[in-house]
Amino acid sequence: MIESFKYLAHHIRTCGEDSIRVISEDVEDYVDQLHGEYNDFLEETKHIFPHSKDWQFLDQWKMLKVEEMKEKWVEENRISHPDDRIKITAFLEHIHILKEGAGHYLFHSHVTCEKENTWNILASMRELPLLQHSYIIIGERQEHPELGEVLTVHKMLPAS
Repeated sequence: MIESFKYLAHHIRTCGEDSIRVISEDVEDYVDQLHGEYNDFLEETKHIFPHSKDWQFLDQWKMLKVEEMKEKWVEENRISHPDDRIKITAFLEHIHILKEGAGHYLFHSHVTCEKENTWNILASMRELPLLQHSYIIIGERQEHPELGEVLTVHKMLPAS
């Protein structure tokens, strides 16, 4: 897996993302590398992967058993501060434009979640989202002087 990751990173850097393709193990006409080519590849790419924090973590906690190491990994990577953001998947019912200008729209809308909960959302975007579509919405609950409680949108992505 490490070699595959290094090869992909090296390939993207030297050839560009457009040249990436998937080759099945069952493909007969795949041209394999010679041992010398493979050894050159290892030498040329040694700087890509070994500098990650994973190696440092493994070295620091090498005395732990595998299960203990997994727990330590979770403990060290856990984000300690609480997240006030809310993430919902909701259906956009209507849009009420509050302000338009300078390539942005400020709008208010009611959205309905899969569990039939409704939310007032307040968003500022370059383009208006499509009505009658489902979106993943990430935002913060806030009080608005005229609209009451709203979910102020940080990110709104089409739900697939």
